[in-house]
Amino acid sequence: MILKRLYQSKYSQNSPLPGRETGSEVILFFTGWGMDETPFIHYLPQHRDLIICYDYRSLDFDKTLLSTYTQIQVVAWSMGVWAASQVLQGSNLPITQSIAINGTPFPIDDARGIPPVIFEGTLSNLSEATLQKFRRRMCGSGSDFKAFCEIAPQRTVEELKEELAAIRKQCNELPPSAFVWNKAIIGESDHIFPSRNQEQAWEGHCTEIQRYEGAHYDDKILKENLSPIIPFSKQLIAQRFSKAIDTYPHEARVQQQIARKMCTLLQQHLPQQSFRRIVEFGCGTGTYSRLLLRSFRPECLLLNDLCEEMRHSCEDILNEQVSFLPGDAEALAFPHGTELITSCSVLQWFEHPDAFFRKCENILNAKGYIAFSTFGKENMKEIRQLTGQGLAYRSREELTASLSALYDIVHTEEEIISLNFSNPMEVLYHLKQTGVTGTCNSAWTRSKLNLFCQEYERLFSPGKGSVSLTYHPIYIIAKKR
Repeated sequence: MILKRLYQSKYSQNSPLPGRETGSEVILFFTGWGMDETPFIHYLPQHRDLIICYDYRSLDFDKTLLSTYTQIQVVAWSMGVWAASQVLQGSNLPITQSIAINGTPFPIDDARGIPPVIFEGTLSNLSEATLQKFRRRMCGSGSDFKAFCEIAPQRTVEELKEELAAIRKQCNELPPSAFVWNKAIIGESDHIFPSRNQEQAWEGHCTEIQRYEGAHYDDKILKENLSPIIPFSKQLIAQRFSKAIDTYPHEARVQQQIARKMCTLLQQHLPQQSFRRIVEFGCGTGTYSRLLLRSFRPECLLLNDLCEEMRHSCEDILNEQVSFLPGDAEALAFPHGTELITSCSVLQWFEHPDAFFRKCENILNAKGYIAFSTFGKENMKEIRQLTGQGLAYRSREELTASLSALYDIVHTEEEIISLNFSNPMEVLYHLKQTGVTGTCNSAWTRSKLNLFCQEYERLFSPGKGSVSLTYHPIYIIAKKR
């Protein structure tokens, strides 16, 4: 097997970032049969490296290229799903997510892979002409085939025939792999690995299955998974929370109050038992994290946050039992068998909370819980009324209805918390110091600021010399059904 490392850099697309050999994050991509790096070198991900694996005449796998990485996202396509399954099982690599695209761990199989008669026919009749016919079926449409031909692999037919024969031999000799995939993506018009066979292969063996109406080779699907882009709104959120790291602990009085109440509710409504494995998503500076540690003393606490800089705020509690995983919680794969997935004041930032609830249900063990606080529709109503900007908050009823399909609701409640400030400028300062202006990208002009302050004082002044700001926390605890 050949492994080639490519780099993402604003200076040069094919050289490492100045001052370092590799980054801490890498996408490890297993291509299909007959490939090399040529069709994929334009899929350079943001802020991480890309290692491309191909040529399965041998499954010898050089793990030394991965030794510097602390986070590895595995993406495999076509025959690469089988190859990755074989070489990654038992590897103990720091894999954070694994995505299989139009392939299965059973590559030559009537019900779960490529039917043997088709595989044998491809091998026996392989020539330059039949290779082009194969690629045309692989691409689906004539325009996609034409585009692929412009970036086609630079390998000979003889070499590809050797590879196909070696794959057959290894499939006959090697036992099925026990490697677990987090997500499988299936093209409904796949004419290489039939979609029905893929569905049967993944039934009960994959956390999430995604379908799309497309062919075996789909440039858009590959790009989405090999070059994942953090949505612009989440970039803003990350930037503004990072800037507020030093001021957040002092200014986030409401969030600290919510964290204490959330922990009290967990103690009141969860079984009086220790939770061995807990995941906290959106840990921030670690206020809630420290409460969880003191209250439940878990054997393993995984802290996650969109901002990698938050690791430094939690360094005093990180050890063999407490680890930190940066990244978007909606995209990351958390450990299976987790007993409690929890957070405070985070879910309101999510783009697809219902999908996240489904993912958590798959990850939790049979007696697992999801517990979180978020904010309701009255949250910061003053800001939204005056600026027209704000998050799309959900009501307690909407959240419980969404959860009820998969969970038994253990407890819900909500409250209104009003903070008083001397003037509207103090309100804006408070929001900036807590980092919660992550969705606002418009600049203040002097006239806009003056008008905002005048209207704020006119509409939201509970008493002379003060103005109010509303928080609307919602607390929910649910048990996996």
